[in-house]
Amino acid sequence: MSSTLARLVLAAALAVAPSLALASDFIPLPEVGGKNKQIEIRFIRYTGGASGKMIVDVRNKGQQGTTFRAKGLFFVPQGDAEGAPQRLGAAGPFETNGQQMDSLRLTPGATKRLKLQVFCLDSHRSSPSAGQGFKVAKQRLPKNLQDTIEGGARGILRKAKGGAANSEIQSHVWKTRNKQWIKLEGERKQEKSSAVPNQSQRRIHRLPIQRQMNQRVD
Repeated sequence: MSSTLARLVLAAALAVAPSLALASDFIPLPEVGGKNKQIEIRFIRYTGGASGKMIVDVRNKGQQGTTFRAKGLFFVPQGDAEGAPQRLGAAGPFETNGQQMDSLRLTPGATKRLKLQVFCLDSHRSSPSAGQGFKVAKQRLPKNLQDTIEGGARGILRKAKGGAANSEIQSHVWKTRNKQWIKLEGERKQEKSSAVPNQSQRRIHRLPIQRQMNQRVD
């Protein structure tokens, strides 16, 4: 192999390596109060911004069919919490193979790539970029918190009737989260701030829900 060709191959490998390095290993799907021993999940990548899409793989390693639901899942930025951007929580329907759904039936041995709609949970932190790595939190959001976030998100989507709703849902998530602060995985030593988030922290995707859901899952 010539030195020029070798350099080109090395450059291509380095260009691909960062995106591959973001993907995590499969872990048992977290549930409230425990783990789902049949379904596993792994983080692939995040599309960026305050309310982007979280790309994940889910698989059924069991011997029977089972159902996946995203409600209450949240994601913790990799790295030191003291300087990390916002944590992200799933809310509303997710997408696979171009279809929106609230739940997904997994046959034994099946693996599916999903695109979860997620929203930032920490209004005083900065918005995560597309290059930010995440890990799936060990537990889901506390039930009262996830029920309030999910219920409000679905109410906003019904009123929007397919129009832009992400900014309203993000505001609802922040308001719910700040109303009664609950410590979550990835907490800073002094987490909650009374400071009003500035515009750079409120980078919200304003594409209509239907346009976002039509984007291809990579």
